[in-house]
Amino acid sequence: MQEANRFEPPAHATPIETLRGFHKFLRDTLAWKCTDLSEQQLRWSPVESGTSLLAILKHSINTERWWIATAIGGREVPLDWSAEDPDGDWRLERGDTFESLLALWNAEDLRSDDVLANETLDRTVMRPNRPETTYSVAWILTHMVEEVARHVGQADIIREQIDGATGE
Repeated sequence: MQEANRFEPPAHATPIETLRGFHKFLRDTLAWKCTDLSEQQLRWSPVESGTSLLAILKHSINTERWWIATAIGGREVPLDWSAEDPDGDWRLERGDTFESLLALWNAEDLRSDDVLANETLDRTVMRPNRPETTYSVAWILTHMVEEVARHVGQADIIREQIDGATGE
């Protein structure tokens, strides 16, 4: 796994730019963990649940869509899970390749930039599937940092088991 020119969070920025910067850094780290591997390696899982690098990437796309595009942005976007299939975002379909999922991951980043362009951390939004539950934009962005960081930790371990590569 070669070290790439990767995104660095800003050392001095507004609170929303700082949270988004760390989110972008972790997003970039997750994509980096998937580079230079075969599709078979990306689909390999060391655990019964089937968690793989590619499945983590697919889940992370859906989670970002849900929280940023839907909850903050109020946009209707496709999700791979449903009430009938709550784990659909973890299931890899035949057409789910690193190339196809990376394109979705990058497109989601641009959509998130658009949604967050004029946001404030203290704005409150309703949870789309539970309108009685509200969150601040600060809570959601902090959750996104926590969510992706947790999955990057999983990716670190899976990647090391695949080819011994470590980093970040």
